Amino acid sequence: MDSVPARPRIAGGYRAVLAWLEPWIPVPDVNPSWWSLLGLAGSVACLYAATPGLKLALVFGVLLTDWWDGATARRHGTVTREGYIVDVVIDRFSEAFIFLADVGHPLGRVFFALFVFNTAATIWGARTGKHRILPLRAAWMVVLAWWVVG
Repeated sequence: MDSVPARPRIAGGYRAVLAWLEPWIPVPDVNPSWWSLLGLAGSVACLYAATPGLKLALVFGVLLTDWWDGATARRHGTVTREGYIVDVVIDRFSEAFIFLADVGHPLGRVFFALFVFNTAATIWGARTGKHRILPLRAAWMVVLAWWVVG
């Protein structure tokens, strides 16, 4: 299998908005994996962040770099199966660090369990060509925002 799995149709709405924005955003011609690694560093920083607000900002940055790595690959024609694998592996490590930071909280444990499910879904997706991965980090941002406000 030499292709990148197609995203499910449910992702079409927000992906269409991002695709519309991409031509106007400057994207340097670098290896997209550098953006993934920058996001991973932000995920590790979540382990040391003292407040939900700081974690919220870090997770937003992580998601921004995750989008940017794909935008870079699309803009410069470097979308490959290998790049997809690097992206999803780094995404799963990112989730692990983000959710480990709050594993002492009941919601943190639920999200960590969902991370385990997402890891299995990633492996299944790589084998079957079906991209069925939950947007856990985006959902976690909602939890963090709730903690900030509450």
